[in-house]
Amino acid sequence: MRKLVVLPSDPIEAYIKKGYNYDYLQSYYNPQGYFDEVYSLSVWGEKEYRRGKMIYRSCKPSEFQRAIIEIQPDVIRAYGAYIASDLAQLAKVSGIPVVVSVHDTNPDLIYDSLKYADYIICTSRAVKSVVLEKIDFDAGKIWIMPNRIDENIMKRTFDRDKFEKLNKRFKGNKHVLHVGRKAEQKNIDTVIRSLKYLDDDVAAVFLGMGDSTPYQKIATDEGVIARCYFVESVNKEELPVWYSWCDCFCTPSRWEGFGNVFVEAAACEAAIVTSDIAPMNEYLTHMLDAILVGDYENPRVIAFAIKEVLSGGEKIEHMKKSARDVGLRFEKNKIDEQEIRIYKNIIDKGADSKRLSREKIESLQRKYKKYENNKKVCF
Repeated sequence: MRKLVVLPSDPIEAYIKKGYNYDYLQSYYNPQGYFDEVYSLSVWGEKEYRRGKMIYRSCKPSEFQRAIIEIQPDVIRAYGAYIASDLAQLAKVSGIPVVVSVHDTNPDLIYDSLKYADYIICTSRAVKSVVLEKIDFDAGKIWIMPNRIDENIMKRTFDRDKFEKLNKRFKGNKHVLHVGRKAEQKNIDTVIRSLKYLDDDVAAVFLGMGDSTPYQKIATDEGVIARCYFVESVNKEELPVWYSWCDCFCTPSRWEGFGNVFVEAAACEAAIVTSDIAPMNEYLTHMLDAILVGDYENPRVIAFAIKEVLSGGEKIEHMKKSARDVGLRFEKNKIDEQEIRIYKNIIDKGADSKRLSREKIESLQRKYKKYENNKKVCF
């Protein structure tokens, strides 16, 4: 019986709130049902239950290693090079390999514990470069594996009734859609400021979790608050409607680990405007399937790119059609098969002898002592 233990970096309920459902999480954590059992260990005191091959368990940091000994998984997968990486080292058991996946180019989210992993998965070449700059690690034990999309869900749709509802909800003749957390990384402020240089009938919809208060203030100060709409989240299955409905998809991120929303938008044949940085320019090509902006901190430049999209024409229509091919490069079955090959390789090679010192283990135990009572906190 093949077993996997996953250590998410957020409570499962946080993913549900973002619009993911349990069926999606099961297929994400267990590609093509390769493992007979997948245990998700949570320090947040969430409800314990089983759903299909997924077993969700509440576990205090000091109990992680005991849980691993009890479960005896073939491999441990930590999602994120920060909290989950730390917890994976506290859980490390001789002979059981630990693989940590790194999803962000922010070096502050790469903790020292990452260098004690047996293997690393990076979502892009850009992420791999940052990892090797931050820690000393054998590059031969690092895989690059991008995120995936379900091409049967992420595709262009022409649901006129839903389009009409969105048009009534968000006033304006043209709509710019930004998808991403309400955070500095997503460069919402520059998109808001760009509206001053666009026609008054252009509105912007900002879809993503987080506090919109500071962005509402920027919009007010810039005199464009009436043209800005802030939405928390929608179900994952509804996103293709939003991508297909918008006249321009514009998320000019300041940094990304992979940028799943761009691949989703591409699969839905959206007209994409984003930053000319890695990893987006690893899979998107300027004026072929997206408009890539070098000076993405400049509202005028962002506005110029949006205007080009809104002007339409044969060139933009061709760009949108070409974007679908980008999305299909990351379709679920392809990435699932790649992930299974990685797991097989890891299980075959096994773990090495890298272990944290007793002093570092005790330091981590003190660090996570506050979670011993299973407080529901999102890191």
